[in-house]
Amino acid sequence: MELMVTELFSLIVMASLLFSRRALQAKLPTPVEKHMKWVVYTYVLYLVLALLSHVHILGFITYTPGLARTLIILHSISVPVFALVWMTAFERELLSAKYASLSATVQTGFLVIYITASLLDILLGSRLFIFSGSLLVTGGYGLPIMFRLSLFYTVFALAVILAHWRVVDSSSRLIMLLSTLFLMLSLIMFQIFRQPYMFALSCTFMLLLRYLSWQRKELMLDTLTRIPNNQAFQEDLNRKVNTNTPYSILMVDMENFRLINDRYGYGIGDEILRRFAAFCSTSFTEAKTYRIVGNRFALIFPLQAHYQLVRIVKALVTETARGWMVHDQMIRSHLNIAIVELPLQANTSEEVMESLDFTLLAIKEKRRQSVIIFNQKLMHVRKRKLDVLSAIRAAILDESKILVYYQPIVALKENRIIGAEALMRLQDDRLGIISPAEFIPGAEEAGLISKLTEIIVRKACVFLETNPLAAARLSHLSLNISADDLTTVEAARKLAEIFEQTPIDKTIIRLEVTESVLLSSPKAVSVSWSLLSDLGLRFMLDDFGTGYANLETLVQLPFEIVKIDRSVVSNGQNNFELLALISGMLARLGKQIIAEGVETAQQLEQVRALGIPYVQGYYFSKPVPEEQFLHMITETNK
Repeated sequence: MELMVTELFSLIVMASLLFSRRALQAKLPTPVEKHMKWVVYTYVLYLVLALLSHVHILGFITYTPGLARTLIILHSISVPVFALVWMTAFERELLSAKYASLSATVQTGFLVIYITASLLDILLGSRLFIFSGSLLVTGGYGLPIMFRLSLFYTVFALAVILAHWRVVDSSSRLIMLLSTLFLMLSLIMFQIFRQPYMFALSCTFMLLLRYLSWQRKELMLDTLTRIPNNQAFQEDLNRKVNTNTPYSILMVDMENFRLINDRYGYGIGDEILRRFAAFCSTSFTEAKTYRIVGNRFALIFPLQAHYQLVRIVKALVTETARGWMVHDQMIRSHLNIAIVELPLQANTSEEVMESLDFTLLAIKEKRRQSVIIFNQKLMHVRKRKLDVLSAIRAAILDESKILVYYQPIVALKENRIIGAEALMRLQDDRLGIISPAEFIPGAEEAGLISKLTEIIVRKACVFLETNPLAAARLSHLSLNISADDLTTVEAARKLAEIFEQTPIDKTIIRLEVTESVLLSSPKAVSVSWSLLSDLGLRFMLDDFGTGYANLETLVQLPFEIVKIDRSVVSNGQNNFELLALISGMLARLGKQIIAEGVETAQQLEQVRALGIPYVQGYYFSKPVPEEQFLHMITETNK
């Protein structure tokens, strides 16, 4: 009676799993989980046949001898069927498709022979199964063969699990191992005591545990595309890195996807993402596809040869270039693809992710090619970038590593220095002097640029305070302000505090900004602008002529001084017509003009001919240290 209660309880639990919406209606992450549904089906079949057999054996229902023999033999057949389906589900998850198919074919062959012999036994009489007068199996080879066949399936699956132990995530391999061992132990106990209590209980428990793992994998799925999400990617990447497994990883970025959403709507944008995910999943069956975030996907392949990578990239690019027809709209996209091959020299998942992000950034910066493989050359570039970032962090802690150089601004009429631009230089014990063109972009990316601005402002203020005679000879000293310094009000407040704490004439200071900075966040910039202007600080428009600035900005904002960008000054084509046009317009608007980047006598002659009063550039002086600049002021301003 206890056995029937156990089997009935197990049947109810399995029925609950089968009718669970999450288990059956959701699109499961891998074909393996679909195989697990068949495991539940075959186990339910076993439980139904077990209950039908046991109600007859216990005398609750009396069958005809033929029906009783048939149910008992079918019940015996269901055990190795269940064992085969369950164990091959694990093997499909671990073995390649070729070997999993071969293994399943061989094992199924043995089962077909056993089933055929058992069914013939039903028709021809007791040969494999010998029954007593009360219709209990008392002899024959049927049960021993059933036991050995089922045990063979579990032993083979256990060997496969142990052979692939390191490539399976910890939760999955624990379930696989326990399921196999429990099934094996249950079969042994059944063979010894002829009671399937443990078989029913252990199978029910392990399948319930497997069901809970289904639910966990639902959390590892992207809700929109139903492919593995970033969390799944990170876990798989960690496992592959830790096992030093050779793999090729493609990070795919659908460029300017925001424009698709803005133009066609988020519904169409979502449909494009779903179709692209489906294309990757179905076209590259040897890979696993993930949606990392937004319009960024990753594909992990077994290590691919160069020609194979070319084939994969071509398929991806061709598909997106061909486009998708959604709601009568043909939508096309352009892909940026970063490729990293494992293992790397420094092999951690963080290193791999940084390499992928670095490669995508290199694509977007260079704009010359949309596919880059992270190689030895890029590895050195990335290492240099990380070294520079470390130097920036060290300099923020030790401000003596930040040097301030001054590039004079010369009044052509008087031929004397009337101002200067303060420029940062970064000095590192190991890397030497680092160019601003190298460390400033790195500081901006890392969110450290405001810290550097605070340091140069502090040093420039100290320079003016400790050199009052030099300060008296300068009409202005300009300092570059980044987007973060103006779009973040808190950063602007910190700068204001530095200026307030230094007893200098604030009107000497000019804060150089570009119009791209002003347009980045107008409301926040307006607050920061007022905060700094109230201290007497004035602003200078930098990089005029690069394609950003417009007349509205020049008219609305109180820029007294405008610096014409070096690209305009050095452009001698068409007899400096662009320089003439820009300088004439600025003069009519009443702006003071500084020509930046004057490096040759020809450029100086043209600037002088156009009536531009102030110049800055290597023709007069490169940026120089403080002591040298003080000497230049003294000598030229006598």
